[in-house]
Amino acid sequence: MPELPEVENTRQYLLRSGLAGRRLGAPEITWANTVRRPPVGEFIEGVAGRRVADVARRGKYLIAPLDDGSYLVLHLGMTGSLRIHDAAQQLPPMARHIFPLDDGRELRFMDPRKFGHLWLLDDPAGATGKMGPEPLSPDFTPDALAAVLRRRKAPVKALLLEQSVVAGLGNLYADESLLLAGIHPERAGSSIAGEEIARLHTAIVTALTRATAAYAAARDAQWPDPPTALSPWTIPRAKGEPCPRCGTPVQLLKVRARSTWHCPRCQPPEG
Repeated sequence: MPELPEVENTRQYLLRSGLAGRRLGAPEITWANTVRRPPVGEFIEGVAGRRVADVARRGKYLIAPLDDGSYLVLHLGMTGSLRIHDAAQQLPPMARHIFPLDDGRELRFMDPRKFGHLWLLDDPAGATGKMGPEPLSPDFTPDALAAVLRRRKAPVKALLLEQSVVAGLGNLYADESLLLAGIHPERAGSSIAGEEIARLHTAIVTALTRATAAYAAARDAQWPDPPTALSPWTIPRAKGEPCPRCGTPVQLLKVRARSTWHCPRCQPPEG
């Protein structure tokens, strides 16, 4: 699933492609269930003729403020991606939704598994809900992380996936962060304090910073068709593969039904 680095990569791609400032035509929506609000007819009518003022991101959501004060909000789901192509260029496979642009190009939303979502709202919070701090912003501090974990007995891996704890973190980068911090994913959030909090905070920032830098380098190297998915994490995600820190084979476990890779030596259960 696209997480913060992948969504930020998409945002940077859209800005570099010149989406900001373009006027949208009536979108072609081929899978109506993608549109969460308003009803699909109102969505099409509300988008048509509006100019995109900017492309922002909140967690895993892309937010495009429009010139009438409304917001086009998009979530890529598990396998979604966006591309801007000339209208005459052949549609890529699984292009579910097409937004004509006033310069003869199209914004195309590919969504093979149909898990993506679209909203047209007066307030983007109607889609994003309550979210924690952006982990690459000054608001995300060790104290802020400690404050939310100290009250929770749930496994730390599950807590890191809650968008009200950290915005934009998902399964892949949560595993990477916990490995870098040397913290077992099943540890209770309330058991992590002091120096471990500092390590976890640093690990989250490091994992996401490395990934966003890798995407930036790939955009520059492969423009105008940069990759939408890289593997910038270090922890292997295959049984028997060695831990990059100590060489011990990594192990797979389930934390609240989510596949979780960890190193039994670097991430001992007792901390």
